[in-house]
Amino acid sequence: MIKIVLKLIGKVVMVLCLFVLSLACSAQNNVFNLIPQPAHLEKGNGVFILNANTVIVPTENDKGVWELLALRLRSLTGSDLKVVKFATNNVIRFISDANIKGGKEAYRLEITPKTVVIKASQPEGWFYGMQTLVQLLPMKLKQADAKLGIKIPAVKIEDAPRFQWRGLMVDVSRHFFSKEVIKRYIEQMSKYKMNVLHLHLTDNQGWRVEIKSLPKLTEVGAWRVPRTGYWRNQKAPEPAEQATDGGFYTQDGIRELVAYGQKHFVELVPEIDVPGHSLALIASYPELSCTKKSQQVLAGDSWNASRTNVVCAGNDSVFVFLEKVIGELAGLFPSRYIHIGGDEVSRAYWDKCPVCQQRIRDEHLKSAEELQSYFLKRVSKIVLSKGKKPMGWYENLPGGLPEEMAVMSWKDDKGGILSANKGQQVVMTPAAYTYLDFYQGDQYLENAIFTVNRLSTTFLFDPLPKGIEEKNVMGGQGSLWTEQVPNERKLQFMTWPRAFALSETLWSGAGKSSWINFISRVESHLPMLDRDAVNYSRYFYDVVVSGVRGVDKALLVSLTTEVEGLKIYYSFDDTDPDPYYPVYTGQPLRIPKGAQNIRAVTYRDGIQVGRLMKIPVAELERRTPAK
Repeated sequence: MIKIVLKLIGKVVMVLCLFVLSLACSAQNNVFNLIPQPAHLEKGNGVFILNANTVIVPTENDKGVWELLALRLRSLTGSDLKVVKFATNNVIRFISDANIKGGKEAYRLEITPKTVVIKASQPEGWFYGMQTLVQLLPMKLKQADAKLGIKIPAVKIEDAPRFQWRGLMVDVSRHFFSKEVIKRYIEQMSKYKMNVLHLHLTDNQGWRVEIKSLPKLTEVGAWRVPRTGYWRNQKAPEPAEQATDGGFYTQDGIRELVAYGQKHFVELVPEIDVPGHSLALIASYPELSCTKKSQQVLAGDSWNASRTNVVCAGNDSVFVFLEKVIGELAGLFPSRYIHIGGDEVSRAYWDKCPVCQQRIRDEHLKSAEELQSYFLKRVSKIVLSKGKKPMGWYENLPGGLPEEMAVMSWKDDKGGILSANKGQQVVMTPAAYTYLDFYQGDQYLENAIFTVNRLSTTFLFDPLPKGIEEKNVMGGQGSLWTEQVPNERKLQFMTWPRAFALSETLWSGAGKSSWINFISRVESHLPMLDRDAVNYSRYFYDVVVSGVRGVDKALLVSLTTEVEGLKIYYSFDDTDPDPYYPVYTGQPLRIPKGAQNIRAVTYRDGIQVGRLMKIPVAELERRTPAK
């Protein structure tokens, strides 16, 4: 999906306000360091000692949650805990309790020196109670600790999620990720109570799901010529160059992923993006486009007007085609929803297409924009006919969106507010706060092409903006477009720790903790990511370098940090600063004559924590227009 470059001056102001507001720390006792924070926590007396003699007492119909716990504890402690039918001491017990309030994901966790009890009415609740229990183990746990006994603090927790849709989206079209990568992603997100994985399966750069009745979609559409590096301005395919880069999920592979998601209580939601973003589809079946010309799957090279990425909305064969696709998807994905895309349609093709123009006349439409509404409404009916609910990206169209379609609000909050207030179900994923392809550090040092979305910005995400009909907001998600994400390590890096902020907001609700409290808990979880070999960004430790104008319009340099309590050391003489260099005191710096760069770095307690930032003065001049 091609994103807009957002004007984020207001957002920057809010981020600065965040630091002022966060001075009042949350009352939550940080000894527990849970992400997301539970709804209610009461500290108990004493500790439970987890050791090799601890046993697990499962309950009926828990869908194997106790097995997941046993496997997790074995990986952390090296101990194989026995499973028994009854025990009263040194036991982890799962109990079914129909009186638990808060829905199927709610749970109660009570830890005493003798027992750990997880109560829930449904398996989802036991699963999330288990995740909380594991987080209560020491963060820097070593298997040798198990011999002495692992201390888990006594506590009573009553917990339930604020939102039902707590999602992440992975674009597997721009870069393909194997089943194994997606499984690891599912497992990691489930540890933080995220429960929806939205898979963007098709776009201009690849078709990633097998449709048995339409084999060319994966024979042709799943492959492109190989290109490495920055996405923009890649060379077009050379004559006779083979398309060898890509891949797809077989139907058996999809069933395997769906089953793995179900095991971890993560719902997989498929997206087939039409009528735009369809070059891979058209490369496979060019007769479905307005031009009917042969196309090639996009390999990251520059766009040009001769390339058609929009299906023909006037051609009935397109809807016959989509009925086959949606029918097979409905059989593969148990999800309530099938996402049909629907955004960023280049309607210029329809304006020139006699078949589309005839459709406009036949349906008494006024424009190609209304034709887009017609198309989405017709495809939504196909989805409904397969027993699923349609979902799509918000678009402001004169013909409106299908009433039965759930809406993802991506440009900002406005689309979500309008849709929710009309009675439609809404998932909030406003780009400025939740787009995980946006870079996390200084734009000069990043290869992303859009804008910044720092950890502190994602922390500000509120799925309930002012004026929205709350009952129609299902929740929200982080959306990771992968033009610049070529491998699993970068996929993880762009997700964590920003997904911590999303987890916190979507489970606990926005504004439940201060920034200082949250970042403290984030730091405590980094060793867990290290232990699990999950990559993550540390850019929240970096110096934020900004230009400001003095009263004489001269360029000054302001240095700030997202994290409180860091010392900033700097230089203008092209040498690398360390703790013996000047320390930034909070006042904007005048740039010495002749200085071409500023270098700055953050330290905590004498140890470097942020990257050494080298920003040209010319770059700051470019960013800082004169008043």
